[in-house]
Amino acid sequence: MPPRPECPPEEDIVRAIHYAHWDRSNDRKSSRIFKGKNISVSRLAILNLRELFGIFHAKLDGSPNGAIVAVGEINVGELQRIGRCYQHPIELTVEEDPEEDNPAHAVVPQDITRGLAKLIIEALTIHSDVRAG
Repeated sequence: MPPRPECPPEEDIVRAIHYAHWDRSNDRKSSRIFKGKNISVSRLAILNLRELFGIFHAKLDGSPNGAIVAVGEINVGELQRIGRCYQHPIELTVEEDPEEDNPAHAVVPQDITRGLAKLIIEALTIHSDVRAG
């Protein structure tokens, strides 16, 4: 399989946040939002938030982790800076990985630890469902 093209540092990406990963009453977010390998994200350069929320609800609301309640947005360059400045520096990349039902899909292929995930989550801009209301 040929390597996937990398998204440029100027791009902004979003990660869907499940109900189970965010205790809204205490504003506590689980590291599981960004922990692990091949983290699925979506590129705002391809689809806007309204379109992405539609895709996320259709694909992910049935998850054992509960419905999608928000998305977290971060700039690719900022994500990479956080990785490089981490106590165990890591070169993070975001690779294009379009899917039939989400042409904006991309992945962060590196293994993100719990500690690094917490720093990334702190840097996210949280968006509630723009389709609501």
